[in-house]
Amino acid sequence: MTLVETATKTADTLKGFTRESLEALIASRDEPAWVRDRRLEAWRVLIETPYPTTSDEPWRRTDVKALPISEFSPVGRGDPARSVSPAKGGLSRSGSPTLRGVPADWKRAQKSDDISGALLAVDGAVAGHVAADGLESSGVIFTDMDTALREHGDLIEPYFLTEAVRPSDDYFAALHGAFWQGGTFLHVPRGVEVKLPLRSFTWLSRRDVSAPHTLVVMEPGSRAVLIDEYASARAGGPAFNVGAVELILKDGSQLDYVGIQDWGRGVWNFTNERALVRRDATLHWIASGLGSRLTKTFLDARLIGQGATALLSGVFFADGTQHLDLDTEQNHLAPSTKSDLLYKGALKDSARTVWQGMIRVAQEAPKTDGYQANRNLLLSDNARADSIPGLEILTDDVRCTHGSTVSRIDEEEVFYLMSRGISRLDSETLLANAFFTPVLDRIPLASVRERLKKEIAKKMKA
Repeated sequence: MTLVETATKTADTLKGFTRESLEALIASRDEPAWVRDRRLEAWRVLIETPYPTTSDEPWRRTDVKALPISEFSPVGRGDPARSVSPAKGGLSRSGSPTLRGVPADWKRAQKSDDISGALLAVDGAVAGHVAADGLESSGVIFTDMDTALREHGDLIEPYFLTEAVRPSDDYFAALHGAFWQGGTFLHVPRGVEVKLPLRSFTWLSRRDVSAPHTLVVMEPGSRAVLIDEYASARAGGPAFNVGAVELILKDGSQLDYVGIQDWGRGVWNFTNERALVRRDATLHWIASGLGSRLTKTFLDARLIGQGATALLSGVFFADGTQHLDLDTEQNHLAPSTKSDLLYKGALKDSARTVWQGMIRVAQEAPKTDGYQANRNLLLSDNARADSIPGLEILTDDVRCTHGSTVSRIDEEEVFYLMSRGISRLDSETLLANAFFTPVLDRIPLASVRERLKKEIAKKMKA
């Protein structure tokens, strides 16, 4: 297909995402000129990028022909994002959207003593921003992306869609680069440790398009925990999320990043997420996928400095006719780096999951230590799990291994519990929670761990 044919087909497929709608979006926002330029460059990439099909290797097991992308529009529905000043010890709202439908534990979390700060966005508008005493005085910036661009554009410009996620990565990365709205920015200065976790919440209620951008920049020697949650009403109508996450860890820094996806069953969810881990830095990346109609997520940890470490943990549970596709990469690009991945998934009804994992070791990365494991638990005869590990090693003196299993609940274990007076359903629920516990226990906030356990129990009993 020629470039002209590709551009024509792409424009026809998009319809709601047009050059005119992009210009309207730009005109409605107060953004630096360089942001506008990057949006326009992403648009140029988008119209030259073919729509993904099952002929493309990353999409071979996930067909997106049924995505009604032409029915969605990024502008003209809902109000543009507004910012509120952080409040100490409570929720602050200024011309903010209704909080109807927002999970109660999100509201409670913003008044909790076990976090350093919280940010709540509803339909792209900031509804609450809480900061603990001492957070801002330490130099930490934790705010929504719109405020960050206005007040800290110099800190964002070097990293935003340049080093980690790039519009050229794929079709949906380009779409995000042009039409992104809202999101979270975290910057932790050199040597600063944020003692308690930070939490960011994104809720979608009345809008049908979500395109948040998370950018974390950890300066040398800094430490922080960010719990980044995305959700919408369980029974909501058709919606489309195209998001991006960029994690920048400089020398000797440490970040625990927990991404929790619990979109409603009408949401088509596409995200590109990438971490750059420099010399002696440590990333613990925990991913959770429970919601959406269909999810395709690319997660890439790039170890670009000697001694860098990435520990990757994942939990996903699909039921009904859900389709969850997680594509992970552990890219070792410097010597003496380590990565360790453990993803666990459960399926019931007619759900399908896909996990494609790859450990890549560059020629310049001897003494690499890489491991990946994917464990899947089938809870019905009609569920299907595709588990595809991979290794690509271009140097010597490495230790890289992988493992993959697809199995059912052990009937002897079920019988043992039932013989103690526990019903079959409760027995299977206990065993499913035990299956996930090794990963859930890695989440650094007890309230989040307990909520995920409850959500898993709900899925088991639905």
